[in-house]
Amino acid sequence: MMPATATAFSRRYRAWLLLLLVVINALNLADRQGVAVSVQAIKVDLRFTDWQLGIIQGLPFAFFYTLMGLPLARLAEHASRTRIIAACVALFGAMVALCGSARSFMGLLLCRIGVGVGDAGFGTPVASLIGDHYPMGKRASVMSIIWLGAPIGVVAGATGAGWLAQFVSWRATFVTIGACALAVALIAFLSLREPPRGMSDPDPVSREPPPSIWTVCRFLFAKRSMWHVLLGCALAATSMNGIGQWLHPFLVRNYHLGFAAAGRLIALIAGGAMASGLLVGGFGVDWAGRADQRWYVWGPALGMTLAAPLFLLGFNQPSVPAAVVVLIAAHLCMFVYYAPSLALAQNMVGANMRASSAFFVSLVLGLVGIGLGPPIVGFLSDLYAARAFPLGAFQASCPGGTAPAHAPQALVAACSTASAAGIRHALMLMSLLGLWAALHYLLAARNLRRDLATRYQPTSAPLGAAAPP
Repeated sequence: MMPATATAFSRRYRAWLLLLLVVINALNLADRQGVAVSVQAIKVDLRFTDWQLGIIQGLPFAFFYTLMGLPLARLAEHASRTRIIAACVALFGAMVALCGSARSFMGLLLCRIGVGVGDAGFGTPVASLIGDHYPMGKRASVMSIIWLGAPIGVVAGATGAGWLAQFVSWRATFVTIGACALAVALIAFLSLREPPRGMSDPDPVSREPPPSIWTVCRFLFAKRSMWHVLLGCALAATSMNGIGQWLHPFLVRNYHLGFAAAGRLIALIAGGAMASGLLVGGFGVDWAGRADQRWYVWGPALGMTLAAPLFLLGFNQPSVPAAVVVLIAAHLCMFVYYAPSLALAQNMVGANMRASSAFFVSLVLGLVGIGLGPPIVGFLSDLYAARAFPLGAFQASCPGGTAPAHAPQALVAACSTASAAGIRHALMLMSLLGLWAALHYLLAARNLRRDLATRYQPTSAPLGAAAPP
């Protein structure tokens, strides 16, 4: 039963909170998808290599996104989480808008770093808020609702950015998203309220100050299952971000689609499949977890095991309709891992450790998943393209992945074929990480129930002591 203090925040208010968090999450994903759909246009306009484009989408953004996650997580243990969210969304909006003015690799890179700093203020404060507004058995479901903003953002970002890149400019995408984010930041600042810490927990909330980050780290990593969850999450996120950020160029290069048409297909593939996968991973795992808590890791393991061969099949289809059908199924299976992994980070700890615990998941999702996935695919794409190019040095002969103006037809065809082969083989290799991720989720099942029963005892018991029955 929910404690009486929870009634101070009505069902209507919590619905508004979830709606606003869905919108903020949608903006975050619309920005990332906007970059992904604009990649080919940026490549042609600014003559970047796939490696440079992978860097812009990956490690520097992810490093600062993750670096700022720790102080913001610690601040969220002490200060108003709703104010942190509003301020960070405002910074995010301003920096996204500035991306539209970039004229060089370094200029765009610095803008993306600023976006990462603003983006860092969403994950950990939101996870902590949800832990206070909802009991343990509902958190995966609620997180899946919030992450429904992801497919909404993917659909809006893919269709909007594809149309703008083809008929206006790729720069217009970032100005539009940035302006929307600034408006939402103001609404969040004016309407969201801070809840009492631990108001949805069945046990009394400790009045002691939040433990240090080192204490949280020691407590969390004393649980073997958490190690495997984080390793599985890291591999799954690397595969997910690598594939997601490069799917649009894959469609453009391999099926010779326009930016707008490829954007609409991304909206169809990732949007619907992401929503379905998040709902299955959230509501499905919460439902199955009533019978056995190990479904919180069995579900992600099953999803990633099915996703890997489906991606391999999808990237080798001879026609667009066949590729779309298989890739939808692959994406659906892949996204199952997400909501249960976020929920486990909350269920493993008490109320005054949730933002810090969420930081460690954000570290994995951000620094590893976002940071390494896109650059690895970009590097592999350049490598495989160079191997597939029969007429000398690929980068010198095909700047921006295309032949220079007025080049012989043989060179035009060779550049196009090599570029298409490079991205296809890179994505195929990236999809195999799903099998490795599934193994770690299966290994986590061995200790999961015991680790979920272990509670932090700040004064009367050593770290890792089990809670009394």
